[in-house]
Amino acid sequence: MKDLSVKIKLWVLVIISIIAILVLSIDKIFYGMAIKENIQITKYRILEAEALAKAVHFLQIERGLSVGFIANSGTKGSNEIHSIRKEVDNATSEIKRVFIITNGDISVLNPLNDLNSRRTSIDTLSINNSDLVEYYSKAIKTLLDATLIIPPLIDDKDGRNIIQAYTHLASVKEALGRIRANLNGAFTKDIFTDNAYFAFGGSLGAYNINLEKFKVLSSKEIQNFYESTYKGEAVDKTVAMMNIAKEKGMKGGFGVDSSAWFEYATASIDLLRKVELELYRNVYKLADDKIKEANYSLMLIVFVSILIIVALLISGYFVIENITKNISTFQQGLLSFFSFLSRETSNSQSINISSKDEFGQMAVVINKNISRAEAQMVADENFIQNVKEVMHRVENGWFSQHIEASTDNIGLLELKTIVNQALTNLRANFVLMNNTLEEYCNYDYTKELKIDNIESDGVFD
Repeated sequence: MKDLSVKIKLWVLVIISIIAILVLSIDKIFYGMAIKENIQITKYRILEAEALAKAVHFLQIERGLSVGFIANSGTKGSNEIHSIRKEVDNATSEIKRVFIITNGDISVLNPLNDLNSRRTSIDTLSINNSDLVEYYSKAIKTLLDATLIIPPLIDDKDGRNIIQAYTHLASVKEALGRIRANLNGAFTKDIFTDNAYFAFGGSLGAYNINLEKFKVLSSKEIQNFYESTYKGEAVDKTVAMMNIAKEKGMKGGFGVDSSAWFEYATASIDLLRKVELELYRNVYKLADDKIKEANYSLMLIVFVSILIIVALLISGYFVIENITKNISTFQQGLLSFFSFLSRETSNSQSINISSKDEFGQMAVVINKNISRAEAQMVADENFIQNVKEVMHRVENGWFSQHIEASTDNIGLLELKTIVNQALTNLRANFVLMNNTLEEYCNYDYTKELKIDNIESDGVFD
C-alpha cells in the first residue's frame, strides 16, 4: 500500500466507500424485500380467511334453509335451498383455488366430502334436524377453526388485529346462524324439542360474548361502519324474537311466524356479512398500501444508492484529479527550484496554484520563499562575480579596487569587509614602499621603511 501513488490511494478510499454503501444498500434492499414478502404472505392469509368466510356464510344459510325445509316436511323452501347450494359449491371451489395459490391446507374441506349425500338425505327427509344441525355446525366449525389459526401466522400487527376481529365477527355470525336454525324449528313447532332450548342458550351466549370482543378488537373505522350498518328493523325484530324465545323458554307458545323469523335473522346475518366484507376491504387496502410503501422504500433505496455512488464517483474523480494536479504542480515547481539551486537552470518556476485551499496556501508560502531564495542566489552570484572582477584587477596590479556589490548573505558580507580592508592595507603599504623607494632614488637614506598590518612568516625578517 505504501508503494502506491497518491492517486491510487485516493481511488482506493473512494472504492471502499462505494463498497460500504453497496453492502448497506443491499442489506436494506433484502430487509425491504423481506418486509414486502411478509406483507404478501399476510395478504395470502387474508385471501384464505376471506374464502373461508364466504363458504361459512353460505353454509350457515344452507343450514338454516335445510332446517326449515325439514321442519315444514319439504313443503317450503325447495327453490331457495337449491339456489344457496350453488353458492356453497362455488364458495368451496373458491377455497380450493385460493389455497392452491397460497399453498394452504386443502384438507380443511374434508368435512364437506359427504355434503352431497347429506343433501340427498335432506331432500328425502331421511335426516332429523338435530343431526342436520350437528353436521353443518361441525363443518362450519372446521372452517372457522382454520380461520382461527391464521392470525398467529401473520407478522404484520395491523393485519393480524383485523383478522382476529374477523374471527370474533365470524363467531357472531355462526352463533346467529345456529340460533336461526334452532329457532326456525322451534317457531315452526311453537316449542323447543329435545335439547334445542339449551343449544339456543349456548349460541345466544356465544353471540353476545363474541360481539363484544369484535367491538374491542376492531379498528375505529370498522366500529363506526358496524354501528351504522348493523341496525334497523331486521336487527330489532331479530333481537325481539330471540328475547321472546328466551322468555318463553321450554313452555313454548311463542306465537312467532317461522318464515318471518328466518327472513329477519337472515337479513341480520346479511348485515353482518356487509360488515365482514367491509372489514376485508379495509384489510386488503391496508395490505396493498403497505406493499406500495414497501415498493416505494425499495425504489427509494435503489435510487438513493445509485445517486450516492454516482455522486461519489463524479466528486471523487474531480477531487482526486484536483489533488493529483496540485501535487504535480508542486512537484514541478520544487524540481524547477532544485534545478536552479544546483545551477542546472538560470531561473526557477513558481508554483502556479490559485485555489484558496491548503494547497493554495502552501503554494503562496513556498512561492515567497522561492522568490526570496532566488533573489538571494542572484545577489550572491552578482557578489561573487564582483569579487572575481576585483581580484582579477588586483592580480594585474590595480590595488585601488574594492568590492562594491552587496548581498544579504552575512558570510559574504564579512568576506567583503575583510577583502576590502586587506586591499586598503595592501594599497597603503605599496604607496609607502613607493614613496620610500623614491627617497632612496634621491640618495636620501634617512627614512626607514615601516610596514604595518603585516604579520611576518619569517621569510623576510
